[in-house]
Amino acid sequence: MALYKFQTANLNSLTALKKHSLYFSALDKFNDATETMFGLLPSETPVSSDCVPDVEKLKQCSVLCMATDETSKDVEANLLMWTHYGDQLSGICLVFNESRLKDSFKRSGCLLHQKVTYGYPKQISKEQLVGEHMGLESVAGVDFLNINKSRLMTSFIFNKPKCFEYENEYRFVASNAGLIEYTPNSLEKIIIGSNIHSTELRDIFIEVSRTVSPNVEVFEARVTENSFRITVEKCL
Repeated sequence: MALYKFQTANLNSLTALKKHSLYFSALDKFNDATETMFGLLPSETPVSSDCVPDVEKLKQCSVLCMATDETSKDVEANLLMWTHYGDQLSGICLVFNESRLKDSFKRSGCLLHQKVTYGYPKQISKEQLVGEHMGLESVAGVDFLNINKSRLMTSFIFNKPKCFEYENEYRFVASNAGLIEYTPNSLEKIIIGSNIHSTELRDIFIEVSRTVSPNVEVFEARVTENSFRITVEKCL
């Protein structure tokens, strides 16, 4: 499996590339207005507060959104991805080795990541949380709070409306917004959109990517003439 990061080709993305880093953004900065529209519904059954995660704290996490080819192998030629996240083919797409990237982030303390699911409700009743209100005993080694936090993260952070299913998204979660470094050899390929604003800008991104990872492959994405398809071809 590979992981893909579509980006606008600008000073921010070039700086991040030079630092072999990817940017984790706060949820309230995302273009999807539903990202922070999650919460716990009240319960008629009394629920102990020590098994209820702090939902507001969950909303303060930062997320890196990438695409995965786990279920679809045409991610890098996806017209919607290039339109919405690749600046209408004026941007770039960085392609990473999955295991190397995960190992990089693990060393930086980013341990929480998984594939996004689509179409599930973002509201959960408190009585659906695991706890003594279900008749379960609190025993040594069983942490109801962490179990419930994991479940809420899956429902709230790793879940999006079904209309976004084309993104084949994979998410990494960190506590703070900002750049997190990856091991340079995690980067395997850079795809340049054919509408990039200048030849000079194109060459700069290629040069910097090869400074980061000398064996990086360079491709170009362009719309196939008289069709609605994108073709990705090796160019250097």
